[in-house]
This record gives sequence, structure tokens and C-alpha cells, in this order.
Amino acid sequence: MSSPETTLSSLDAAAPGIAGLARQALAEGTIDAVADETVQQLLLAAVRLYAAKRDAGSRLAAFPGPETVTATEVAVTCVGMTEVVNLELFELALWAGWSNI
Repeated sequence: MSSPETTLSSLDAAAPGIAGLARQALAEGTIDAVADETVQQLLLAAVRLYAAKRDAGSRLAAFPGPETVTATEVAVTCVGMTEVVNLELFELALWAGWSNI
């Protein structure tokens, strides 16, 4: 059985490769080759980890630079996430105004 440190180090090592494969699928127009469930599991894990880091006080930006993401891509993703948890955008705006995050 591997130690937690080895597992977490493996995650750090694998992340650039996973991101690269995602960029390749986008560039080649082969997004259907990536299972919907794979995208869901990656997004779920990333959202939970990002939220935990922000809750712990990290000022981690949502995306690395200089890589860019469009407002449309962010909006589509945010709407999809808010639908899953039945959160209205008005409620999200209120929460953002009240929180320290």
C-alpha cells in the first residue's frame, strides 16, 4: 500500500499530463473520446480541492497564468454547477458579498 505522501506526489505529477490530454482533445476536436463521467469526476475533485484551499486561507487564483479561459467558458461551467446544487445566481451574489473568500 502506498503512503499518502506518495499518492499526493503522484497527483501533482499527473496533473500536467491530464491537463495536456484535455487541451489535446480540445485542439483536435476529439472531446467525444473523453467520457462525460471523466469530465464530471475531474471537475468535482478540482472544485472540492479548490474550495478547501480557499477555505483554509489560500488566495489561490482559480486559473493559472498566462493560460486564459473565456467569460463564456466560465459562465457555462458556473451555470452547470449552480443547477446541480439548485443555487440561484442572486443567492450566489449575496453569498459572495457576505463571505471573506
